Amino acid sequence: MQFPRLFDLAENKEVTVREMEARGWAVDGGGWEWRRCLWAWEEESVSECATLLSDVILQDSVLDRWRWIYDPIIGYSVRGTYKHLTVSASPVERFLPDAVWLKQVPMKISVFVWWLFRNRLPTKDNLVRRRVLHHDDLACVGGCGSHESTAPHKG
Repeated sequence: MQFPRLFDLAENKEVTVREMEARGWAVDGGGWEWRRCLWAWEEESVSECATLLSDVILQDSVLDRWRWIYDPIIGYSVRGTYKHLTVSASPVERFLPDAVWLKQVPMKISVFVWWLFRNRLPTKDNLVRRRVLHHDDLACVGGCGSHESTAPHKG
């Protein structure tokens, strides 16, 4: 997240932190493999990243894995993501350009989230509003007892 340009230019995007450390993550270390020669400002970013990594101490007893920042204990879940998006105190809309259109996120997920944020999913309330369904057909098909929409469910 902090060095997206370096990630884009990296030859191997699947390398683990442990592998990077073993190859050497100093500026001239073997951990850095680029698709092309770097420009001067990109080399400065590598130097900045290497400085940050120089303080990292890896432990053999700790698993090298991704951590979901919204729930670092349990990890990623669809329910947790939905809860974060719908209950979040900060307006989600302002994060759209930065958070939705990342290269690491599959396009179908980006499009789905973009539709969700813009209330464009074909939920029953939207289909009634567009006159595709009759207004009596708003009940949630899952039997939750409320109207089907992208709004957070109470209960």
